[in-house]
Amino acid sequence: MTDCPEIVAFLNAAKAWETDQVVRAHRSERRAWIFAGVGLAIALTAVVAVALLTPLKTVEPFVVRVDKNTGATDIVTRLTEQRESYNEAIDKYFLARYVTYRGSYSSAMAYPDYEAVTTMSAPQVANAYFDEIKPNNPHSPTAVYGKDGQVDVSVNAIAFLGEGVAQVRFTRTEHLPNAQDRITRWIATITYRYLNPPTDEKARLIDPIGFQVSDYRLDPETVPTGG
Repeated sequence: MTDCPEIVAFLNAAKAWETDQVVRAHRSERRAWIFAGVGLAIALTAVVAVALLTPLKTVEPFVVRVDKNTGATDIVTRLTEQRESYNEAIDKYFLARYVTYRGSYSSAMAYPDYEAVTTMSAPQVANAYFDEIKPNNPHSPTAVYGKDGQVDVSVNAIAFLGEGVAQVRFTRTEHLPNAQDRITRWIATITYRYLNPPTDEKARLIDPIGFQVSDYRLDPETVPTGG
């Protein structure tokens, strides 16, 4: 029977079909392993990415101080050990110096303070400051405090509102002969920038890096109280 051409042809066709099915099964299995490997690689990549991003999710607690007299709030300090940047520290230093020069008064330091404020101010700010302190102004420090009076300034906090804009909170204590000290609290809103350092040697001793105030606004933070 096996010599019959029809049977031989049928058996050959059956073997060919069986071989083709085996080859297809091997190919399908190979593709399945490839897809499984790609899926595993993607899953491992996702796990590694999440693990790397986890340290970036941090909680930074901070202390908020509330003034019991006014209700004003400000951030005192972060509870982490993160240190402020070098540029921020420089900004705070010159902002504090400027407010101290401008808000303090004593007959001995009146002119040096005037020179410092003028050196660290844009022309329009310097002119407005001169109008406030010129001797013929009845509200000038010279007219109010004379030779025996004195004003001390203590900076309480400095907050940055944006690039080149800051608020300085400070306490101003007025000492007058035969009178009770008068304590007031103020907020100075200051716009500032850095220009080329002054070429004059005397000015460089005051402002060595070209700090300049381009706008200065003063607002009371609390009502006056006795000292």
